[in-house]
Amino acid sequence: MRGLLFSLIMILFIPFFLLGLIVYTWRLRRVIIPHNISGTAAEPFGARIMMHLADTRIDEAAVKLAEQMILYRQPAKFLMLQTTGLALRISGYKGSMFGYPGQRPSSTMTMMSHRSHFLDCSISEAFSRPENAIEQFVILGAGWDTRCYDLPKNCEVNCFEVDMAPTLNVKREALNKSSVKSTHVTFVETDFNQESWMDSLLASGFDQKKITYILWEGVTMYLTEEAVNSTLALFSTLPQGSVIGVDFFTEDVVKGNPPNETLSKRMHGAIKYYSEKIMFGIPTGQTLSQGAKELAERHGLQLSKFENIGDESDKKKVPWYVFTEMTKT
Repeated sequence: MRGLLFSLIMILFIPFFLLGLIVYTWRLRRVIIPHNISGTAAEPFGARIMMHLADTRIDEAAVKLAEQMILYRQPAKFLMLQTTGLALRISGYKGSMFGYPGQRPSSTMTMMSHRSHFLDCSISEAFSRPENAIEQFVILGAGWDTRCYDLPKNCEVNCFEVDMAPTLNVKREALNKSSVKSTHVTFVETDFNQESWMDSLLASGFDQKKITYILWEGVTMYLTEEAVNSTLALFSTLPQGSVIGVDFFTEDVVKGNPPNETLSKRMHGAIKYYSEKIMFGIPTGQTLSQGAKELAERHGLQLSKFENIGDESDKKKVPWYVFTEMTKT
């Protein structure tokens, strides 16, 4: 009933929402992408704003940041965000893409909520453990992620956000204009396919001897296999107890192997829209987690957590996207 009410309200708002979408798309295609600012970072950021509006995953920093970022500045803020927020408040709807942690098994529609929940839990558990306390928090390919601005209370860790310069510059500008405190965060510019992120971190005050949590979300699929293995090899040099939360597409969906032909074409087409290219996926092996387990062990790591999109028992919902936590033991 609430879903129906939400849909009916949104029908009334269609003219506003479509106009907002036109503004958003123009800014994305004419401003963001031509200036080498990450376009794919907008998707998880937008999804988390929607979850916040539905009151299922609170992210005050994302909302404040959005107000200062070109994609969501007025009139896009009113036409897209505020109209959707009003429809959610009136209807009380919290399902589908607005849900958190979302349904299981998850689908393409709910993958952002599933991914966010998996990594949120991984971070929370790592930061709250009584032994091998996390001393540093690094976000590789930070994009517009806001987890550094919502750390647990009394949590004193050094935070580093690593990404390409154009994306970080836009984020820093938005942070400076917002009321979000960011003085505890060090911004580190790098290109994962061209240079060592570890060298860039070390030059920015990172301590390779401290136990570290590395968040590597929504990045691996755009990298070469060499860059992925190089990153995991560098992570393996960190102290025992360090953790990396990372997601992967499967090799089958990247290459379009059966039964993923249609989904693969759709994914490649969607990413091409952002002037990006999908390059890397992990083999699944005899069991879905085998590929991730072997990748972790190849670098002396333990696969400590694993979840996936889709359902192995349903041929219409073949798993194609996996979420992992790897630990240095």
